Amino acid sequence: MAGVRVKAVGTDTTTSDRVVLLEETGGGGRIVAVAVGEAEALAAAAALEGVHSARPGTHRLIGAVLSAAGRRLARVRVHALRDAVFHAELELDDGTRIDARTSDAVVLALQAGAPLEVDDEVLAVAGVDPATVTVEGPGGGADEVERFRRFLDTALPEDFDRPQ
Repeated sequence: MAGVRVKAVGTDTTTSDRVVLLEETGGGGRIVAVAVGEAEALAAAAALEGVHSARPGTHRLIGAVLSAAGRRLARVRVHALRDAVFHAELELDDGTRIDARTSDAVVLALQAGAPLEVDDEVLAVAGVDPATVTVEGPGGGADEVERFRRFLDTALPEDFDRPQ
């Protein structure tokens, strides 16, 4: 496993998909682009900016439930890539592992300040040289965070029903 950090949240210009860029913190600094939904992209951008909505979103709710149960998110691991889909797991402080969508797991790690790791085999297949990636703009600035706040204030459960 290699440690990674969220480098940016943005849009892949070739596919128009929302993505979170995970950058290897050691070694070659390879970057893995993970496609995410709009809600997860906005939640990740808000977490990077340290902004919280007045109403807790799903990711903050999950963190609160873990805390109320006396548990803490110890780390997030992106452990597999199958059929072009990244697979992640949450590891709790007691060693419990929970299967999770990578987009949700990344947001939870950002909000909890938990380390992010990507399996070496996943990095070997999906990691790209950082020189081949161009990040324009802040990658999730104040405008996106404000739009996310407005979204949360009016969101309905069906707004989160889109497949990822």
